[in-house]
Amino acid sequence: MCTLTFIPSSTNEVIITSNRDEHISRGNSAFPVTVTKKTGEVFFPQDPKAGGTWLAASNAGVITVLLNGAFEKHKHLPPYRLSRGIILLDSFDFTNLYEFNAEYDLNDIEPFTIVQFDLRSQTISELRWNGSFKHFSELDYSIPHIWSSATLYSKKIRTERENWFSNWLENPELNSEKMLDFHKFSGTDISNSISMNRGNGLQTVSISQLVSTGKQLNFTHHNLLNQTNKSISV
Repeated sequence: MCTLTFIPSSTNEVIITSNRDEHISRGNSAFPVTVTKKTGEVFFPQDPKAGGTWLAASNAGVITVLLNGAFEKHKHLPPYRLSRGIILLDSFDFTNLYEFNAEYDLNDIEPFTIVQFDLRSQTISELRWNGSFKHFSELDYSIPHIWSSATLYSKKIRTERENWFSNWLENPELNSEKMLDFHKFSGTDISNSISMNRGNGLQTVSISQLVSTGKQLNFTHHNLLNQTNKSISV
């Protein structure tokens, strides 16, 4: 939900890793949960409060990830019509994020960023909703990317995190374990490190990682609250 990285490789392996930063009072996520959408079966860790998710993968080779906020921190103005985690699941009822962007009503929805990776077409689509306007773009699938939530991290901190990521990319062996280490240990200030803890109950509560080999998609969910790891193949 709050930190996302994408790593492609020359061997067709793709590594997508996501940290969820949330208040511990939200509770433990359930994994795996499965629903049937118009584009196929969808697998995800489920938020215990709203029933939605921040990351989901379909058996059609589409991975979609949610981050809170668009470009800058916004003012929280509830009530909102739908949970953003439910909206992420709704996106799997559309052929792709472009179609979702064109047809889905986002009025009265809190600002967010959705990033969608299509392993079949090797494309990355990004939709940012700032509460008034949609901003759709496509990104280069052949290079690494990092995203940080605008609600938790200032522009200055997001830039600093991008620098940590760039330095990490100099590692000659960027495998899934190395990227998991980045999501666990990178950073100098625990309040804004990749795995963060602000001492008030707001902290990184889970790390989810998807690794595609071109033939199989492995989905692992690390629950940091109860120290459990669960994996499935999608």
